[in-house]
Amino acid sequence: MVIPNEEPTAQGSSASRLIFIALIGLTLAAYGVFVTVAALNTHNRIGIGGTPLFYDFSVFHQAGILANAGHAADAYDDGRMIAAQHAAFPGNTMRLPWNYPPTFQLMLMPFGALPYVAAWLIWSCLLYGCYALLVWRLVADPRHRCFLLLAPGVAANLFVGQNGILSIVLMGGGVVLLGSRPILAGILLGLMAYKPQLALLAPLVLICGREWRALAAAAVSQIALMGLSLAVMGMGPWIGFLHKVTHPAVVMSSSSDWRTVPSIMTFARTIGLDGQSSMIFHWSIAALAAGAAMWTWWRTEDGLTRLGILAAATLLVAPYLRAYDLALAVLSIAVLLARAQPTILEKAIVFAAWLLPAYLIFVPPQIQFGALVSAALLVTFLRYAFSKEVGTKRVVR
Repeated sequence: MVIPNEEPTAQGSSASRLIFIALIGLTLAAYGVFVTVAALNTHNRIGIGGTPLFYDFSVFHQAGILANAGHAADAYDDGRMIAAQHAAFPGNTMRLPWNYPPTFQLMLMPFGALPYVAAWLIWSCLLYGCYALLVWRLVADPRHRCFLLLAPGVAANLFVGQNGILSIVLMGGGVVLLGSRPILAGILLGLMAYKPQLALLAPLVLICGREWRALAAAAVSQIALMGLSLAVMGMGPWIGFLHKVTHPAVVMSSSSDWRTVPSIMTFARTIGLDGQSSMIFHWSIAALAAGAAMWTWWRTEDGLTRLGILAAATLLVAPYLRAYDLALAVLSIAVLLARAQPTILEKAIVFAAWLLPAYLIFVPPQIQFGALVSAALLVTFLRYAFSKEVGTKRVVR
C-alpha cells in the first residue's frame, strides 16, 4: 500500500517548529519526572498505593505462570488469582481479576516462564518495536513520527504494562497488509479477538470490504488458536471465561471505578441517565459508528481511509474499554497527519485524542467525556474520508 504524505507548508513553519519542540520537550520532561517519582517510591516491586511494579502486567504474568503450572483455570477464579498475585507481590493491595479469553492466556505462557522484570522488558520492547515500525510505515514526516512515538497513551501502556499497543499493532498491521499479504493481514485482525470487545467490527468491515481471503484467514487462525488452547490448557479455562462473559457484573469487576470506562454508555450514566437509557443511547451511537465504518469499507479500497475509520469507530462501538485502550486512536491520528493539513479545530481534536488516554488514567473526571473526544475524532475523520478527494478514490494496492 502506498502511503502518501504532504510536504509541510512554508507558512508558519518557524512557529510550528517551535511549538513542536516545546511540546516534545514538555512530554519528555513529564515522562522523566513520572519515571523518577515511580522509581523512588518503589520498594520490593511495590509502588505508590500498594500497586505492583508495572501494575497491570502483573496479572498478565501471573496468568502465564498459572497456565505453565497446569492451573490455567485458576486465573478465572478471582479469589485464587488475587491470592496468587498477593503471594507474588507481598504488600500488594490491588484487586486485579483475569477476564481475558484463554487464547490470550496461551500467548502469555512464554512470558510466565521468565522472571517478572525480564518478562516486562521483552513484552514492552517487542510491542513498542512493532509499533515504531508501523508508525514508520504510516507517516513520512519526521515530526509526525516523533509525535506518534511519544503519544501519552502509548507511554501509559508501557508504564503499566498494558496491551493497548498490541491492539494498535494488530489492527494497524492487519489493515496495512490487506493489499499485499491478505492471509497475514487476516491473522493479525483475527488476533484482535484476544480482546473481544475491540474485535466486534473487524469481521463486519472485512465482509463489507470484500476481503474474503483475510476473513477466512482470521476465522481459521482463531479456530486453530482455540484448538491449541484446549490441547494445552484443557476445557477449564474456557468454562471460567464463559462464566465471566455470561455474568457482565463479573467481567466489569476490577480495582477501578466504573466511571473510568470511557464509553458512550458511561458518559450517559455520568450525566444522569439510568442504566437502560444509557444502554439504548450507547448502542444507538454504536450502530451509527459501525454503519459508517462498514459503508466506508464497502465504498473505497483506500487503506488509510479504512484504517482510520475502523479505529475511530471501534472506540465508540466497544461497550467496555479502559483509558489505555484509547491509545488505539493514534491510528486515526496517524491517518489525518499523513493525509491532510488539518484546520485549527481539527488540530485541537487530534491533540485532545493524543493526550486523552494519559489524562483519564491520572485525572479521572466526574463526567466521563472520553467518548466525546472519540466521537469528535470520528466526525473529523468522516468529514475528511467522505470528501471528493478521498471518498471516491481507488488506491494503488
